[in-house]
Amino acid sequence: MSLLKKVQIGNLTTGNNVFLAPLAGIGDRSFRIIGRRFGAGLTFTEMASAHGIANRSINTLDLLKISKKDRPAGIQLFGSNPEIMSLAASICNEYPADLLDINGGCSVRKVMKTGAGARILGDPKRFYNIVKACVDASIYPVSVKIRLGLSEDTINVLEIADAAQAAGASMLILHPRTARSKFSGKARWEYIGLVKQSLKMPVCGNGDIKTPVDAVRMMRRTGCDAVMIGRAAIGNPWIISNTIKALAAYPEEVETLLPTKDERIECAMDHLNMVVAFKGETRGIREVKRHLYRYLRGIPHISGVRKSIFEIATKDEAMKRLEALMG
Repeated sequence: MSLLKKVQIGNLTTGNNVFLAPLAGIGDRSFRIIGRRFGAGLTFTEMASAHGIANRSINTLDLLKISKKDRPAGIQLFGSNPEIMSLAASICNEYPADLLDINGGCSVRKVMKTGAGARILGDPKRFYNIVKACVDASIYPVSVKIRLGLSEDTINVLEIADAAQAAGASMLILHPRTARSKFSGKARWEYIGLVKQSLKMPVCGNGDIKTPVDAVRMMRRTGCDAVMIGRAAIGNPWIISNTIKALAAYPEEVETLLPTKDERIECAMDHLNMVVAFKGETRGIREVKRHLYRYLRGIPHISGVRKSIFEIATKDEAMKRLEALMG
């Protein structure tokens, strides 16, 4: 039986259950648009500060810009104060989106120092109040992205998951590592299964999906409703389309179709053009370099060219280096 399906998240019905993760510093409009082109059923903005939104910071509000080309898309918020989160959620109502996501998984120190990100997992009552405040203020369904807990000694994922559901959330996304472990060790998929068994709302699994086979294994082992691909999609949107094919074909196996060299370069150039168009040349070139480096991974005999990407200063220079690799 096919593992590919639509997911009902409140009043949102996704086209499929292969989602593109919210990635700070990565998941801008260009990244999301490319993800949708390759079939992602749902995309997410980079995490946006609730305080920044409440203060109507231009830079923060810029993160909320979503176009028809990257929808359906969710806005991801981080914060620690229920009142500020409520205000931010109400301001997000002014922007075209499909979902509001609460970040309960970021383990970056500067975020956790403010009491936000994964830190909200340490106080289930406050966590409940944050989710409830957002649910009450938002015109969009609310999802929550969490980890197992702050540390091995304080794993409270089932309590937190129940609190999210009780507060009115419409989907739970679980990255089954603790905040302390960050991205080290193996993601503990068994917890995704436990959470799925305990909740009525959809559960999306995230963590260690590096190939389409990984996505199939996660769904088979955990019973989760959707899978979320993160870092593996940087410079490799083909993992999205290949995962969709793998889930659709299950229990049959399908061949993973790897992009040709020219397909990689063409996608890199398209990404480059979009970033510069959205952000201007100076900022765009600075931010797109990490993507270009990843697009070129796997092409033989160009390690020197990949490293030189970080020396590029203009769009024309970047295009010339990419075009020289064609053919």
